[in-house]
Amino acid sequence: MKTPDPAVGMAGRALAEQALSRAAGTPLLGGNQARLLYDSGENFPAWLAAIREARASVYIEMYLFADDAFGRTLRDALAERARAGVDVRLLVDWFGCARECLGGFFRPLQAAGAQVRYYNPPSLSVGLGFVGRNHRKQIIVDTDRVFVGGLCASSRWEGNPDAGVEPWRDTGVVLAGPVLAEALAAFSDSWASCGGEPLPAASAPAAQGGVAARLIATTPSRANLMRLDLMIAAFARETLWITDAYFMATGTYLSALQNAARDGVDVRLLVPRSSDIGWIATVSRTQYRPLLEAGVRVFEWNGPMIHAKTAVADARWARIGSSNLNVSSWLANRELDVSIEDAALAGELAARFYQDLDHATEVVLGGKRGRPVLSQPRRGDGVPLLSPAAGAVRARATARAAARQAVRIGDTLGAVVRGTRELEASEASALLTLGASLLLVAIAVGFFPWLAAAPLVLLLALGGVTIVARSLQLYRQRRARADAAAGGKNAAVQGGMPAKTGGGETFAGEAAAPAADQVFTRDDTRL
Repeated sequence: MKTPDPAVGMAGRALAEQALSRAAGTPLLGGNQARLLYDSGENFPAWLAAIREARASVYIEMYLFADDAFGRTLRDALAERARAGVDVRLLVDWFGCARECLGGFFRPLQAAGAQVRYYNPPSLSVGLGFVGRNHRKQIIVDTDRVFVGGLCASSRWEGNPDAGVEPWRDTGVVLAGPVLAEALAAFSDSWASCGGEPLPAASAPAAQGGVAARLIATTPSRANLMRLDLMIAAFARETLWITDAYFMATGTYLSALQNAARDGVDVRLLVPRSSDIGWIATVSRTQYRPLLEAGVRVFEWNGPMIHAKTAVADARWARIGSSNLNVSSWLANRELDVSIEDAALAGELAARFYQDLDHATEVVLGGKRGRPVLSQPRRGDGVPLLSPAAGAVRARATARAAARQAVRIGDTLGAVVRGTRELEASEASALLTLGASLLLVAIAVGFFPWLAAAPLVLLLALGGVTIVARSLQLYRQRRARADAAAGGKNAAVQGGMPAKTGGGETFAGEAAAPAADQVFTRDDTRL
């Protein structure tokens, strides 16, 4: 057997690193220190301890900051630091904190001297762009450590011990070292996008340990993490274990997982059995069959909710952050994830994943039609058939079945229109439903044409109002720049001060020819 050439191996690793860096849009930085934090029991105390010890700054980017017990505790800790002169800046998502924003929850924090901004509030100039959210969860303390993960500032992660409700399962990580520069840049970009002043300049963080990490700050329409996830699915050689809270993957990513499993990679997916957003769990189940047929093992969490967004490959590479495996996280939201290449930390995360499987039930193909079923039957709801609660149980089951059928119909329609794959016999009912629905819609529109016109009119009107509002905003910005430029010229004329140029002396009242490297817009505002 021929001995592998070490030079070829090194070249392959260099090429892989280049591919990963380009896919993620950020370099791999060594010299970091990282520690995994599990659930609210480890994350929340660490957050509070770090904030209460802050001496210079606390920068928080948080999708959900709730008006509940933990949210108020965290708000009060931030207010105390702000009163002590610490630079406290909080950026929350308007949609995630709509009730808190409208109810004045953050006013005590602002009164203490903290700066609070809201990402993407409703506006005519935003229009359909309102769907893009800031889904990040990061806390930067004194510019020397950053907390990243899937947890939000809310007591719902703590469960309800009095009612016997277990805490949510979630994962976070705290990092120190050079990766802080990327975290600060990500926060500064989000802060500036909401009209805030950029962060003050900070020195480059020094090395703190031996962990190599890259911080992936996804912004709308930049699919950095999706490209990285696809790359890891292609690079994994032995194992790829994924935990995701709201799994609604694209066909491309599903194919990547299937191809990895067919190639002998041990691909496992852990998702919630019951979710805080119930319909998403229903949609996730429609994607089980092709994964199971390819050899991917799928598990459903038995507890109230698993909210972690993690992946570990070959016990050497790990990802932790806020991104779910769906189009919203990949393409529409601001997300923040950490990709870590460290055998010890990845091994710890792999061990935790294996431990989590003890609290999950595997889904397998069973029955004559080979449909996805649980490997172990679930315990019954304990509701008598004729009890008042039975109607609600049946209604929920009917709604879930309808949602699953709707997703099957959508997938079948895509297959028919695009011709991307052969339809299966099991899709006959979905195809019949689709055809009958289209015929009914055609008949209805034939008798009542306004049924087709009304949605189009509404969409065109919304688009027109959004574009006009945006154009007026741009006109105001252009006029403000022109007025500022004119004001500067008038001040120079009144002062009569000479200005040095490369070719001699030009007075402020005279027209000077622009230098070759100066570029002007049509309103004479320098770019």
